[in-house]
Amino acid sequence: MNDSRLPRSLHLPRRVFLAAAGSSVLAACGSSLTPGATGSTAKSGSGPVSTAVPADRKITLVVADADDTTMTPQLLAAFRAKHPNVTFKRQYTGWDDYLKSINTTMSADSAPDIAQFVSGMNNLVKGRLLLDLGAYGTAYGWAEKFPGLDQITFSSDGRTTGTGALYGVPGGLSFEGVYYNRAKARKLGITVPPATVGELEAMFAKAKAAGETALVAGNLDGGLNHPFNVLLSVHMRPADREAWAFGHKGARITGAEAVTAAATLKRWVDKGYVTPKVNGVADNDATAAFAKGTGVFRISGNWAAAAVAKGLGDDAGLFNAPPADKGGTLHTTGAGVYYCVSSRSKNAATAAAFLAFCASAEAAPLIAKSGFMAPDASSMPQQSGLLGDVSTGWQAIVKDAGLEPFIQNASTPTMPDTLTTQLQLLAGSKVTVEKFLANLQADFDRYHA
Repeated sequence: MNDSRLPRSLHLPRRVFLAAAGSSVLAACGSSLTPGATGSTAKSGSGPVSTAVPADRKITLVVADADDTTMTPQLLAAFRAKHPNVTFKRQYTGWDDYLKSINTTMSADSAPDIAQFVSGMNNLVKGRLLLDLGAYGTAYGWAEKFPGLDQITFSSDGRTTGTGALYGVPGGLSFEGVYYNRAKARKLGITVPPATVGELEAMFAKAKAAGETALVAGNLDGGLNHPFNVLLSVHMRPADREAWAFGHKGARITGAEAVTAAATLKRWVDKGYVTPKVNGVADNDATAAFAKGTGVFRISGNWAAAAVAKGLGDDAGLFNAPPADKGGTLHTTGAGVYYCVSSRSKNAATAAAFLAFCASAEAAPLIAKSGFMAPDASSMPQQSGLLGDVSTGWQAIVKDAGLEPFIQNASTPTMPDTLTTQLQLLAGSKVTVEKFLANLQADFDRYHA
């Protein structure tokens, strides 16, 4: 994913992208989980730190994650192959349960050494329950090795992203694109990629006229955030969009560009392009249905590539979301699977060494095989089929500096839940486009006022 020009949201040293995700981060722990406990005195933010993994004793690291791809277990196994005295105890939890429990898990005396960072965990910063990794970042040169570090950089109160101390790194990066069923597109006479969002919408209309579900989606858990985030990336000025996602005071999501994005999504639902009764379908079920041959298009992240490729085989394809105007630069939403370290870890140096390993040439093929973009893009293997499309799409986004953060990741701890609820109301015609955006802004203002 690296060429020498990184996306704005990936400028160095800069934001880490949450992730979402490999995920996309669809929900966050509520403010009621904001911890008040104080972590241990372990910190790396000041003074030199060691990059050596102790070899004279057995070390056990507990890892908590919700990564349902092969990436995390393969990275753990590869690191252990290099350091046989290190054992990992992986505590995998399904996505919804992980989001609900991780803040309390990290607040416990028995907190895991390493955890996958998700939206809402910035609440742990104020209680000093996450390790400030600044000194390790300096020792390992992470600013030059990891793109997107500002997405996991927080102010001392955890409220503002893109400024302050560094709390993690991405194991794999992600971005959102438009999946399509090649066989159905050929049958319908649809030629991709479209040059504009308008042309994409015309393709939706053609698919619907042929009796197909044009855009497969599931909004039971807020999955319409995928097309909405992408449309915001296409229409909003990047600086304005990033300011809102990063929680900068005074940022707005109620302007004309955001209205255009939300109105476009609402029109797609109203015209019947989107999965019927979308509010009753889970996002993962939508991916599974698409992979089994339902519909023609699906907007989601590259974390779904393995499942889609397995289901559709050679009929699986992906292209980047087109710009608003023909010839415009490409913009989309992206993030990654980020790892952070507990401030209570007694093996912080080894935990940091694992984080550093994620940027190595050895890790790149493992990350790529999982459908993610490796921090060391130069070591990613050549891929064909859908994964080849993913790689090509990523390089185009990088070239145009077009990766933008998910709006639900960093603006407020409650924004994921608010966005999910408001998307359901919007899809169900219970709120207008303007009210939908005003309700998102009200959540933002309550937290950042």
